[in-house]
Amino acid sequence: MADNPSGAIHPTRFLLGWLVASLLLTRFLPLPFPLADEVSELLGVVLLVPGAALLLWSQFTLSRAGTSADHDRETTALVTTGPFRLSRNPIYLALLAILTGMGLRYQSLWAILLAVFVAWALRRWTVVPEERYLTERFGADYRRYRESVRRWV
Repeated sequence: MADNPSGAIHPTRFLLGWLVASLLLTRFLPLPFPLADEVSELLGVVLLVPGAALLLWSQFTLSRAGTSADHDRETTALVTTGPFRLSRNPIYLALLAILTGMGLRYQSLWAILLAVFVAWALRRWTVVPEERYLTERFGADYRRYRESVRRWV
């Protein structure tokens, strides 16, 4: 079994970078936050709760199919059920909702801006290599899935 068969950069690297950069920039170069405390707190929770639920649902669906989101393991099944019938990347979508929700909840404009960078980086260095890997691994089945389900939503 190869280490990281897809060659994708593990999303935890982007998440750790987001966390460190958000904390440092918010602390040492704060930006004014445009929303009132109550509004940003409510919007943050509105993103955090469904994001966490989507993450758990996605992980459960993968586990139930006998495969894993772990980049250090081969993908053993093409999962097209549960949240994967709505998005090819529900885990990354959930993570972005959580990052944005945290930025809103804690009124960090840097966290929100950096979540946009994380979305771009995930697409470039994680999603695209994963799609290449899944096409090689599952061939026509993955191509049909890719044609019928959007990358994000």
